Amino acid sequence: MATAVDFAVLGCGWAGVLLSLKLKERFPSASLICLEASSSPGGLLRTEVVDGFTFDIGGSHIIFSRDEGLLREMLGFAGEVVPHDRLSFILYDDHRVPYPFENGIYALPPERRAELLVGFVEALLENAKSERKPRNLKEWAEWFFGPGIAGEYLIPYNEKIWKRGAEQIAADWLYTPGRLPWPDWRDVVRSGAGVPTTGYREQARFYYPLSGGIQRLFDGAAAAAERLGARVIRGFRVERLEKRDRWLINGEIEAKRVFSTLPLSSLPGILELPSDVARAASSLQYNRVVVVGVALRKEAPREHWVYVPQRDHVFHRYAWVSNYSPLNAPRGCSSLIAEVTVEPWRNLRVEEVVEETMDGLKQLGVVSESEEEVLFTRAWVHEHGYPVYTHGHAEARGKVLSYLEELGVASVGRWGSWHYWNMDRVLAEVNRLASSLSPG
Repeated sequence: MATAVDFAVLGCGWAGVLLSLKLKERFPSASLICLEASSSPGGLLRTEVVDGFTFDIGGSHIIFSRDEGLLREMLGFAGEVVPHDRLSFILYDDHRVPYPFENGIYALPPERRAELLVGFVEALLENAKSERKPRNLKEWAEWFFGPGIAGEYLIPYNEKIWKRGAEQIAADWLYTPGRLPWPDWRDVVRSGAGVPTTGYREQARFYYPLSGGIQRLFDGAAAAAERLGARVIRGFRVERLEKRDRWLINGEIEAKRVFSTLPLSSLPGILELPSDVARAASSLQYNRVVVVGVALRKEAPREHWVYVPQRDHVFHRYAWVSNYSPLNAPRGCSSLIAEVTVEPWRNLRVEEVVEETMDGLKQLGVVSESEEEVLFTRAWVHEHGYPVYTHGHAEARGKVLSYLEELGVASVGRWGSWHYWNMDRVLAEVNRLASSLSPG
């Protein structure tokens, strides 16, 4: 006989656990289960401690928001936190340019920053007398930042992380609030004149859990949900979702209402869809992410994370997670993670990725050639790392979400909405969804 519940939440990553909590807050008497395929819920907000070294195995995540209410809510889940003033950089020639690039060009030699500033101002003036709208990421970067900043940083970095040409990436997502830092032209001009400026201000001050890594944030939300009666079922992979009088999940669980945080692209294998909806779901593209952890017998430099746009290094970013909290590594040691995106169709050899990562870190001088310095390495693979905004993504996503809405399935989260959202945006969308529901 099938287990019967009022609410079933599919997927127990950040979006799934938040939704479980918010549903129980709004409907205290409702029975709710959150179904997670992994034996370790958390999605990309997972942390592992190896021999005293803390690694955030889903990549570098920090707590920040321009919305003070959302920020307070996230901090409430995280327990004791460490505040930080951002120290992040972009590798550019032989320079470390403070992030974001357009605000950090003051660190470059006068001749070079003058060239970049002239290109930026020319693009600014051209856009002022034009109503054109960029069709792809390449045009967006060139039109808003000029040929220098676009061609020497934005385009190569984005092509590296998305693994597609900049012309293949749509421009619409770039206008999502809080997704990318938008420059104030006054600050860019000041930076070009050699005056230090700060961009992406809402992220310039961030927070991180004192203990437990970034998973402490997830664990706090999960504990709050479970205190209200939500049940998390681990190791339950949703393989079949059928709509009858109630929803039937894998023939084992009956639910009055179903909420999904699963990747939209996975739905054709789970739910019977009309052919056009199934094609739309299958057309959505994404990248895997490999996170390489390195434990070092040395102290970290005064950096949080560093962007690497150069194509001759396999990773697009590395982060000194031992600088995020004093408890993240033993005294006198440090831990870093490097992130590598891989297309889902590419043959993945994790050992080769680790080897290429270590070679790159050594070439950049991040890690020395000394065998005694590197204590150990680890690698973690996530099938779903980044949704990719190829052309037609908005129409495909809209078609799938509209059909789910007709069925009465609410889908939310980075993968349930197929948006490259920060943690605070996921929380905002979950809050919006929960508050829109009425009993019945």
